Amino acid sequence: MLLALQHRGQQSAGIAVCRGGDIVREAGPGRVTDVFPDPDPPLLWDASGAVGHVRYATSGADGLDGELAQPIVRGTAPGRLALAHNGTLTDIDRTRAELGLSTSASDTEVLGRQLDAAAQRLGGSLSEALHAILPGVAGAYSLVLTDGERLYGVRDPQAFRPLCLGRLADTWLLASESAAITAAGGVFLRELEPGEVLQADADGIHTSRLDVPGARRATCVFEHVYFARADSRISGRSVYQARYAAGEALAGHAPPPPGADVVVAVPDTARVAADGYAWRAGLPVVQGLLRHEGVGRSFITGDRAGREGAVRQKLSAVPAAVAGREIVLVDDSLVRGTTMTAVVAMLREAGAHAVHLRIASPPHRWPCFYGIDTGRGDTLLGARVLPERLAAHLCCDSAEFLPLDALLDAVAGAPDSYCTACLDGRFPTAVELPGGVSLQRQP
Repeated sequence: MLLALQHRGQQSAGIAVCRGGDIVREAGPGRVTDVFPDPDPPLLWDASGAVGHVRYATSGADGLDGELAQPIVRGTAPGRLALAHNGTLTDIDRTRAELGLSTSASDTEVLGRQLDAAAQRLGGSLSEALHAILPGVAGAYSLVLTDGERLYGVRDPQAFRPLCLGRLADTWLLASESAAITAAGGVFLRELEPGEVLQADADGIHTSRLDVPGARRATCVFEHVYFARADSRISGRSVYQARYAAGEALAGHAPPPPGADVVVAVPDTARVAADGYAWRAGLPVVQGLLRHEGVGRSFITGDRAGREGAVRQKLSAVPAAVAGREIVLVDDSLVRGTTMTAVVAMLREAGAHAVHLRIASPPHRWPCFYGIDTGRGDTLLGARVLPERLAAHLCCDSAEFLPLDALLDAVAGAPDSYCTACLDGRFPTAVELPGGVSLQRQP
């Protein structure tokens, strides 16, 4: 399951297992196969349960990846807990100060301390601790936890990040994406509801809800655009179908110029949108860019220099496919512009006659506070370059984007059930921008 989720984080990996009433953990920097080179690690032998995590740093990013690896384990046996967290807590600085922790403590570590203290106060009940602590926690959190005997899954009241329930024989499975459940041979049952606390134990599944009045569902639309695997389902919608529909809509909104010869996708996440665009536009798709295995995602590489190096390492242009041709280049999103600038240069070096950029989402203009490190302020290309100047900035012949209303049509569901803050600045919770500027929740 962790291998199937490697695209969600590549900075560290870890597993905590339940054995004999205690919890044992192994974790370290790197990818899953770096930390667990043995496909059948002894850590898992005779374990009655396990919690695993791949880390993509959005909080506590200045520390060493191995030190900040998850799951974290708190407490002493009996009464230990293991916690894996996907998302970002937005009120973490205040809570760190209250607990007397340094600013390097991750939001997951802070939350783990809060839950551990509450569980001890409530007689060791992790379920009661979750209901006591989480209604006062702001931000995004999909959690998988264990106390050594029971498995818990929790989704925040806005349901920012995904969390799925599955079954494999007599074993319950929880994962960020349905694709991880099917990769393990399990059956995907459903997504957890906003604010749901799910407990799996020897008696089956028990569910309850966090008491957070006024919270509205705001699932991250960027999961459909880029982050999730195409074979997953988010908010009841196939990610593949959403991306294909976005590509079709993009071709209707920004058709290829009359001289265009072929469509080229930026691999891998834009392939489906490119297929939809090409079908609607009546152009062939060619593999003008190759993606090389083993490099990982440049978007979730921690720093700008690392991202720039990763682009050249992971992608190369194919001269035989693009030389002398007028290309429609389709990508899923434009965030910092690092990847796109390098890709356009590669295609021109390979002999492309013209490059017309088509993006299957609006440009990112606002920072994300809910679990995706898009950057702040002038690191977002769409926030500092006017739309009519983007093509010149990226050295392409034209640049067009899918409007937000068309993207929301593609992902389906109620438009007000998605978080689109990175695209339109409508934050579903109160947040504080750099410089102390506070933004209140938008309707």
